[in-house]
Amino acid sequence: MKIYEDIKSYFLNTDDKINDYSNQFYIKSISDKPENHSEPEAEFAEPHKRDFFELAILERHTKNIKIGDQIFDNMTNGLAVVSPFQTISYGLTDHDDNDEGYVINFKASVFANIKKTHELQNEFPFFKIHTFPLYHLSDTDFHELLPIAAEMYKEATSDKPHSLEIIRALLRLFLYKIKRMTEDNEGIITVNRFEKIMSKFEHAIVSSDNTFLTVNEYAERMNISPTYLTECVKKVTGKSAQKIIIDYKILYAKTLLYQMDKSIADIAYALDFNEVANFNQFFKRNTGITATQFRKK
Repeated sequence: MKIYEDIKSYFLNTDDKINDYSNQFYIKSISDKPENHSEPEAEFAEPHKRDFFELAILERHTKNIKIGDQIFDNMTNGLAVVSPFQTISYGLTDHDDNDEGYVINFKASVFANIKKTHELQNEFPFFKIHTFPLYHLSDTDFHELLPIAAEMYKEATSDKPHSLEIIRALLRLFLYKIKRMTEDNEGIITVNRFEKIMSKFEHAIVSSDNTFLTVNEYAERMNISPTYLTECVKKVTGKSAQKIIIDYKILYAKTLLYQMDKSIADIAYALDFNEVANFNQFFKRNTGITATQFRKK
C-alpha cells in the first residue's frame, strides 16, 4: 500500500501560494476550488496511507471519504481527526460548490518540543491509534475553532515574517481546544455499536495515566463482559483487545525512551516489569528491535 510523505504534493495540496514550511504544515480551504481538480486522481481513490496528521474543520462537507472501515460523508459543523498511517481513500465524486471549511495537514516536527508521532498522540489522545474520530460540534465549539483555522490559513498564504512561529502557536491552541472539547468522548460518531465500544475502550486506556490494566479490568470499568469487549475490538481492528493494550504500552515505552535521563531499568519499572530482561523481551517481540537499539536510533 502506498504511503505519501510529501504534504505539498498530496491530493489537492498544490496551491503555490500556500507555504508548506519544509514539508511540515499545510492548510487548504475547501471552499477555494482548485482548477482542473473536479475529482481525485485514481491513485487517491485507492486505499493508501500518509505519514502526517490531518484535522478538518467542516461547516459543510459532501464528499465521500473512507477512513479505515468508516465512510465520512455529508456532515455539518464537523471535526475529523486522522492519524498517520490510517488507511484512507477518496470517492470519485464531483465537487459540490457548497463545501466549506479547512483541512490541515502537519507533522509532529512542526513543533519545537514534539518531534515524533507517538509523542503527539500521547499529548493529544484524540489522535487515537486505531479508530477514526469524527465529531459533530456544537455551534459554540465550532465557532470557537473555525476562526483559529482561518487565521492559520491567512498566515500560511502570507509572506509576512514569523508566520511559522504564529502558526505553531495557533495550531497548539487549536489542538488543546479540541482536547478539551473531546475529553468526555461524547461527540464521536460511530457506524455501529462495535465502533462505540472500541472508542470507549481506547478512551479508557489513554485516560488511565499510563497505568495499563488487563482486558478483564477494562471490561469491568466499561460495564461489559471481557468476551464482548474482545469481540467488538476484533470486529473493528482485526486485533485482540490485549494487542490494543500492548500497542499503547509500546507507544508509552517509546515516549519514555526518548527521555535520556531515564535508564532502561527505570522505564521497565515504570511499565510494571519486575525484570529489565522481561521488558527487553516485550519490546523486541513487539517492535523487532531492542529498547537500546530504539534509543540509539
